[in-house]
Amino acid sequence: MTAMYDAYKPLRNYLRKCALEDTLVDMWQLSQHVINPGTMPPPVRAGERPYSLVGQLFPWDLPAIAREVLLHAHQRGATKRLNSLAAVGAVVNSLRNAGNEGSKLRLAGQGDIFDELLRISHHQFPWQQGSIYTSLIRHLKTFGAPGVAPILEKCTGLTVKEFFFLGFALSGHLMRRFDINSAQDYSQFGISKAQATAFFSRLSISIKDLRPLLADQPVDATWEYGWNPLEATPLVALDPENPNRLYCPVPALLLRRFSTGLYYDLVKLRDFGNAFGAAFEAYVGEVLAVAYRGGTATIHAEFPYQVGREVHHGPDWIVSDGEGNLVVECKTKRLTHAARQAGEVELRTDIGKIADAVVQNYKNIREAQQGLSSWQPDGRPIVPLVITFEDWFFFGPQMHELLEQGVRSRMSDSGLDVSMLETMPYTVMSSREFERCIGAVREAGIAKFFQGKRGGDYPRWMWPDYLREEYPSVKPINFQTEFEADWRKIFPEGVIPKSGL
Repeated sequence: MTAMYDAYKPLRNYLRKCALEDTLVDMWQLSQHVINPGTMPPPVRAGERPYSLVGQLFPWDLPAIAREVLLHAHQRGATKRLNSLAAVGAVVNSLRNAGNEGSKLRLAGQGDIFDELLRISHHQFPWQQGSIYTSLIRHLKTFGAPGVAPILEKCTGLTVKEFFFLGFALSGHLMRRFDINSAQDYSQFGISKAQATAFFSRLSISIKDLRPLLADQPVDATWEYGWNPLEATPLVALDPENPNRLYCPVPALLLRRFSTGLYYDLVKLRDFGNAFGAAFEAYVGEVLAVAYRGGTATIHAEFPYQVGREVHHGPDWIVSDGEGNLVVECKTKRLTHAARQAGEVELRTDIGKIADAVVQNYKNIREAQQGLSSWQPDGRPIVPLVITFEDWFFFGPQMHELLEQGVRSRMSDSGLDVSMLETMPYTVMSSREFERCIGAVREAGIAKFFQGKRGGDYPRWMWPDYLREEYPSVKPINFQTEFEADWRKIFPEGVIPKSGL
C-alpha cells in the first residue's frame, strides 16, 4: 500500500496548494476543452502561450481530477491553479502514476487481466459514445411514458416536462458559464420556486457535506474506480453565505445525472420497475416503427396467449422481413457499480439477469414452434435478440463466457434443447447500439446482418465497429429528428441538439 500512497501524494500535495474556486473554474474550462477542443481552449495563465492536451487528458479523467480538487484545494490563501500546461501535466502524471500502482495491486491480488479489462472498459467506454443528447431523447420518452411520468412527479415534485426543461436549460448555460444561480426565477416557464428548489437540492451539495464523502474513498486498489459522489451531485456550493451559487466542474456529469442518473432516484419506488419496463418496450416499438416505415417488413407486438392455466405474454416484439425473423426481448436491468469493478459474485449475478432474458426468449420461440402462440414461425432464420436500456459493454471474453455459462445452465434447467444456441444464436445489444444498427438491419435484411457478425473476428467486435466495417455507406437513422415532437414538448422553439451520429 505504501507504493500506492507514494504515487498518490504528489497529486494531493499539488492540489493542496491550489485555490479552490479558481481551480474549479479551470476544471470547467478543461472539461469543455476536452469534450470540444475546437470550441473551448484550455485555461492559459496570462502571458503564456496556448498549448494542446490532445492525447494527454481524456474525458474519463475529469471526474477523478475534480474529485481530488474538491477534496484538497483551499478556499483561502492558496495561489496555484490548473491554468498552464505544466500544472495540468503535473496533475495528469500523478493521476496516471496512482492509477498504475492501483492496477498493480489489483493484478497482484485475486484479479486477472480480464478483470482489469472489464474495469477499464466500463470506466472509459461510456465517455466514448459520442453526443449524450441522443440518449437524452431516449430517456425523455421513457420517463415521460404514461406509466412512469406520475411516479417521477411524485418523487421529484416536478413533471417530466419541468424536470427535463431545467436539465436541458442548465446544460446549455454551462456551455458558457462555470456556475449557476439556483435562486434564479423560472416562474415564466411555469416552474415555481419550490419546484426549482427541489430540483437543485437533488443535484447539488455543499463543500462542507461533500468533503467527508470524498475522504471516504481509501487510497488503495479501489481508488481509481471507486464511487464518485459527483455523479450524484455534480453541482457544488462553496460559500455557506451564498449557497445559491453552484459550481459545476464537469458539466457532462450534470447531463448524465438528470437522464441516466434519474433511474436511481426511482428504481426502488413501488411500481416503477414494471412501468419502466413497459415504457422501454414501447420505446423499442417506436424505434422499429420508424425504421421499417414504408417497408415490407411485418412488426408483431406482444400478444398474450394461454398455455394450460397460465397466461404467457410471448416476445416483446417480432420483426419479419421475408429473409428472417427478429425476436426481441427488452430488459431495463443495469450493470451495478460493484459488477463493473469486476466483483465476481456481483458480475455473475448481474449477467444472470441477462441470461434469464435470453432463455425467456428461447422459451417464447419454442412455444411458437409448438403452435401455442399467435405468431407462427415461417421457416426462415430466427434471431433471438435481447435489447438492454443501458450499455453493458460486452467486451472481452469474461462477460461473454459468464453469459454463455448462465444461458446454458438455465436452458438445461428449463428443459430447453441447447442445440437452439447453434441453430438460432442469440444476440445482446444496448438500445444505443440497436438505434445505430437498425438502419443497416433494414437495408441488409435480418438474417444477413446478424449472421455476418458471427463470422471471422467479428464476434469479438463491438456492434458499432462491425457496423462501420461492413456497412460504411448506410447512414444511421437520426432518431432525434424522428422524435422531434418529444423535444418540442420541452422546448417549443429550441434548437434540437446535434446527435453526434
